[in-house]
Amino acid sequence: MKRKISALFILSLISMLLLSACGGSGGQGNKKSDTVVIGVYGGDWEKHIKPSIEGFEKDTGLKVKVVSGTDSEWLTKLKASNGQNAPYDLLILQPDSIQRAQSAGLLQPIDQKKVPNIKDLYHSVQKRFTVDGKQYAAGFSMGQLGIAYRKDLVPQEPKRWTDLWNSSYQGHVAVSSPTYSAGLQFFAGLINAQGGLESNKKDVDKAFNSLADLKKNVTAYPDNPGSIQTLLERGDAWVVPFWDGRAYSLEDAGLDVGFAYPEEGAVAALASWAVMKGSPNEDNAYKLLNHLISPDVQRDFSDRTFYGMTNKKVKYSDKLKGKVKVGEAYYSNLKWVDYEIATTKISDWTNRWNQVLGGK
Repeated sequence: MKRKISALFILSLISMLLLSACGGSGGQGNKKSDTVVIGVYGGDWEKHIKPSIEGFEKDTGLKVKVVSGTDSEWLTKLKASNGQNAPYDLLILQPDSIQRAQSAGLLQPIDQKKVPNIKDLYHSVQKRFTVDGKQYAAGFSMGQLGIAYRKDLVPQEPKRWTDLWNSSYQGHVAVSSPTYSAGLQFFAGLINAQGGLESNKKDVDKAFNSLADLKKNVTAYPDNPGSIQTLLERGDAWVVPFWDGRAYSLEDAGLDVGFAYPEEGAVAALASWAVMKGSPNEDNAYKLLNHLISPDVQRDFSDRTFYGMTNKKVKYSDKLKGKVKVGEAYYSNLKWVDYEIATTKISDWTNRWNQVLGGK
């Protein structure tokens, strides 16, 4: 009997070892992943980041699955996963989305040992995504909302947010509502320019009173980049709150467009990378993240988009030098939308905006 038991035990042990070597019944076991899933914005954004992703694949042998979409789409699916086996490994997100995702426990604190390039990102940017000493995102493309204008049409070039009220612009100003990101950033910039805060009701009321005075100058209420571009191309709008990279791209395409960083402060419109909690390919996600925030990749993306970047080691090309404002001294003074307040007030602000300006 003892011999039979010993033989059975040995056979069972051998079977277990064989199963373990084969990865068990699931067939995965210790198999190392060769994939990483990344979410990026579609259209031009995806086109501009694609060369850097292809370079990563070539250098590492890893396969990058690119999923184009928007913050709202990605967050909906992430909430459904509840931080387990997330459908994405790495996402590009806006500051408000990062804030919501972090609060919901959907983001992985970045292991800085696995992302050595993160130490070269501007401190004023990274502190925005730091909670209890942990960083939940890595800054990438620093868009800035200021004033785009037709150089050949404006009687005088704008320098301040308050210049939009100039009588010489009557009938030729375009402004977006708070439902569109450019409109919300402009509203925050206006409150800031008047020395106020989004959290102070009196400061918000003062901004809406100013918008009522602006109505006589407004010709259109665009709610997407294409509409703004069309207004500028046709000359229907001479001045419009817009992002620096978009304006410089139009100029590069041949349109006589200039861009002013308002003296009261441009508004940050940052796109950043975040690693998902429950990332199925976490090690690969860190490798890709470190690649994407490197100075060479950021330089390439900047050349393609005309935006400033977040890595202080980026060497900008001649076509951007003297145009795009970058650096710690400048970034540290940017206005940032207070999304904790704005998220709860956006419906009310939009209703008031429609009542004051009559836009839709």
